[in-house]
Amino acid sequence: MNGERKKLRFEILFERYFLNFPKIILINLIFLIPSAVALFLGFLISHLIFSAPVIPIVLIGVFFAYPFFAGVVLVTRDIARGDDYIPVWSLYIEALRNNFLLFMLHGFILYLICALSYFAITFYVSVLSVSWIFYVALFITILIAIFLLFSFYYIPLMTVTFDINLKYIYKNSLLMSFGEIKNNFFATIALLISTAIFYTIIVFCTNVTVLLFIIGALWGLLVPATCTYVVNYYIYDGMFTMISGRDEKLEEIDERIKNDGKPIDKTEYEDFSDIDVSKLKDTDDYIFYNGKMIKQSTILKQIKEKNNKE
Repeated sequence: MNGERKKLRFEILFERYFLNFPKIILINLIFLIPSAVALFLGFLISHLIFSAPVIPIVLIGVFFAYPFFAGVVLVTRDIARGDDYIPVWSLYIEALRNNFLLFMLHGFILYLICALSYFAITFYVSVLSVSWIFYVALFITILIAIFLLFSFYYIPLMTVTFDINLKYIYKNSLLMSFGEIKNNFFATIALLISTAIFYTIIVFCTNVTVLLFIIGALWGLLVPATCTYVVNYYIYDGMFTMISGRDEKLEEIDERIKNDGKPIDKTEYEDFSDIDVSKLKDTDDYIFYNGKMIKQSTILKQIKEKNNKE
């Protein structure tokens, strides 16, 4: 009906979350084992080196867990954009198969950012009494860390969504950390609220055993998928519009895939047997193929080149 009130953005956020709550729990449970193993390895390495938990060393767990995070990103992306059919397990496996090495690289870079930010902030805090200049340095460091955090809102989501060069994933993510500041702000507020809710659940618990159980249950059932979902919900539309609208740049990306300075003929490695070519149009509209969003005109061009070679 025309008289119906338009739903506010946060109402849709909650609606999609609770409609897909079993999927949130399932993808979280799938991610639980690799994330727990990664955390254990971080603590183990820290204990072997320093005989105590040292945050920058424990954070190595981020590197080990991040490749398995690809599945969480892909499933929560589909929930965030309101997809009706979301096969959690098959999407998770697809995300790992297509993005494992890329997410390993993302995890390494994220670890470096977290570790360096931790060292820089703790150092400047410790010397604030020496000179006012360290307040300026601390402010700049925190500001840089925030915008790098914003870029890592986009890097995993862009990786599982678009078939574009790694260079442009990082370039576009850094650009959107500034250019999509409004959506980044909303995503951060939603992330902080989610974190505050989880923290409130555990803060009043005084029994250590119960506390550890609650923390484990929250991490195993809710925290990673919920936090990823709220971020993806607020940034997906802006990211998709920006990337899919940059036709000239995407054409340049298609032509700049290099191997020792020579172009790679990607059509040699594509089968295309699972595509109904009759339904494709020579336009720059995107379709979902092989786990990524690819322009129809690009696929048609690759099919034509492959047929010519044959």
